[in-house]
Amino acid sequence: MGALTLGMLLTAGSIFTHQFESMVVRHYGKKHRKGGIFFNAMVCLFAVVYLLITDKGGFMCPNKLWVYALTNAAVYAIGFYAGFAAFKSGSFGLTKLFTSFGILLPTFYGILFLKEPASIYTYIALALITFSLFLMNYQKNEDANQERITLKWILFVLLTILSNAAISILGKIQTAAFGDAYTNEFLIVTYLGATVFLLIFSLSLERHSLKEIAKPAFFCGMGAGLFNAISNLLTLFAYNYLPISFISPFKSGIGIVLGFALARFLYKERFSALQYIGVGIGIIAVVLMSLKF
Repeated sequence: MGALTLGMLLTAGSIFTHQFESMVVRHYGKKHRKGGIFFNAMVCLFAVVYLLITDKGGFMCPNKLWVYALTNAAVYAIGFYAGFAAFKSGSFGLTKLFTSFGILLPTFYGILFLKEPASIYTYIALALITFSLFLMNYQKNEDANQERITLKWILFVLLTILSNAAISILGKIQTAAFGDAYTNEFLIVTYLGATVFLLIFSLSLERHSLKEIAKPAFFCGMGAGLFNAISNLLTLFAYNYLPISFISPFKSGIGIVLGFALARFLYKERFSALQYIGVGIGIIAVVLMSLKF
């Protein structure tokens, strides 16, 4: 099997397992609507359990890897909290819209700093994915009492975008430095550190609801953690075969299509004409990204 084929299969596996995780997250969010930080801590905790069970070579973590992994853990926790705070302090629609553009940063990191090849199709596809994300997330007149844009909200949105981009970039840096030698260790330390950070945030912000949501968060976190760990593990493996400037927008484009299909056919959600157009543009963008190879 060629490197390109293997990389595409790993990326596809990451995308599909992420969709399964999203289904578990949606179930928890729809049913309980609180305790999101504690739930995410449980996701990270059970991801650690899965990675420890499947680790065959024993836990070995070079000093340099500790730096990458602990930084990744802090960034993960900060990014989640910033996203939580952005949704809480501002418009849900605008927050979702602007944070979705974070995929552009890892893409340009790969092109500009790693000198990954980019053709005219790459840039057209990026523009189309950006436009597709806009159409999918745009909400006109979200509500009569829509939150005003404040400096606090802007800072939280920027922090969310930068954190999400940093997670992808740190994963690529770790893979470039160590290959597959310490992938499990990198994720174990990342998830374990993030669990600690998120539990601290949860005890500070959600302590009054923990008794109510602890049990469902525990069991839903078990399923979501499994899918989250597999998805991120496959993505890190894919970095060995495909450039980050391809993987990041490709995952976003396929994610748009799969997420739409799940919402439309499984959950029977309704979409606007603009959102249907957005899905079509996303499909075209994915085809153009594939022409890069």
